Amino acid sequence: MESLITAPLQERLERLRNTETETFNATIAKSRAWLAEASELMPNGVPVSWMSGFWRHSPVVAVSGCGTIFTDLDGNTYRDFNLCALAMAAGFAPQPIVDAISRQAALGNHFLLPTADAIEVSQLLRDRFGLPRWQYTLSASGANVDALRVARAFTGRQRVVVFQAKYHGHMDEMLWSKGEPDGLGLPDGSGAHLSAVPFNDLPALEAALAAGDVAAVLLEPVMTNCGLVMPQPGFHEAVRAVARRHGTLVIADVTHTQFAVYGGGAQEFGLDPDIITGGKGIGGGMPVGVFGMTTPLADFLADHVEGDFTVGPGVPTGGTVYANALSMAAAHAGLAEVFTESAHRRVDELGAQLQHGLQKLVDASGLGFTIDRWGGRCQWRLTADAPVTGYDGYGSVNEAFADARKAFLMNRGIWDAIATSGPAISFAATSDDVDAYLAASEEFLAALR
Repeated sequence: MESLITAPLQERLERLRNTETETFNATIAKSRAWLAEASELMPNGVPVSWMSGFWRHSPVVAVSGCGTIFTDLDGNTYRDFNLCALAMAAGFAPQPIVDAISRQAALGNHFLLPTADAIEVSQLLRDRFGLPRWQYTLSASGANVDALRVARAFTGRQRVVVFQAKYHGHMDEMLWSKGEPDGLGLPDGSGAHLSAVPFNDLPALEAALAAGDVAAVLLEPVMTNCGLVMPQPGFHEAVRAVARRHGTLVIADVTHTQFAVYGGGAQEFGLDPDIITGGKGIGGGMPVGVFGMTTPLADFLADHVEGDFTVGPGVPTGGTVYANALSMAAAHAGLAEVFTESAHRRVDELGAQLQHGLQKLVDASGLGFTIDRWGGRCQWRLTADAPVTGYDGYGSVNEAFADARKAFLMNRGIWDAIATSGPAISFAATSDDVDAYLAASEEFLAALR
């Protein structure tokens, strides 16, 4: 899609990015010294490559956080609108989750056995997402791995259909696009059973399922890793009908959409999936992944358990510290006390406040951008038309715009999103946080003029 970033604006963005990044670097001397020392022990001085790869500026070393605000090694404070890619949607140190973790840690972190919280978490997930049976991992990526194994075992099929520009985790087969690996180190052929079609393109989906050899369609209800791409009216109901006609399961990955509306995107758009995967933020940053399934799939899994003395092959799901007591206690507190239905309504209202405020500022600037929103997640759309496919969404991913905006806002105490995302509202946020983002954005847009 054609971008609204003109050549003169691109030049202004690049200049602003450079000057603001230089200013920022001067404020994080301790973090930069720490990273230099740490580089002797960890590549780029970080324990996970994403911690440097997501930014073109130097990362900071975090020290503490409370509510929406965290502090770095130099004593700088930032209001968080990135939410650690939604892993910290609850905010920093939410009291109900802190208390639950503290209580459980005193009783034992893990037993490789069920703990009482597991039934409570499963009931809360059932009531929220509509599927009756649940299993647990340490991440949404792990949940997708296990869900695909269940789907393939149940259907006896190998192929999986996804939508272009998807993100469903860092397992090998999901890191392929257009028949090519997205990165280094992936085994040849690891994406051989993966087919990708454009989002919102029902004829393409129908053609992909026509041979009757697809185990599952794996999709996000709203695409979020390429900007914000909404489903066209009736799209998800049609996906469900097409999949059912061809004997294909539907897996809804709600990892990035579970906090937009209560019940997540699958419920909002009437997808009626066979499996739901998610997790991430429900434990307030504790490692949690979940997948729910229909009763027939759950019965199949119960009859095909992997173990030391099972008769016949089982479905290999699980991990030694999956569903550990600490994670389950955190998830119980998160679902019951933080991510409530009323809290979702409040976040939606704050999201609307942010969207309308930003749109007013953008309109006054004359730049022509649009601020899209779903729930508490907003998006700076840099194209005249709304995206329909995932690749359309990349039209709003402009590196200079994202970097200039992020550096500018960091220097004014705002921690904004990565390049493929827009600002997201924490469940700990208040109107004051939104007002702070708007005030810094008004300065940013004025600098662009």
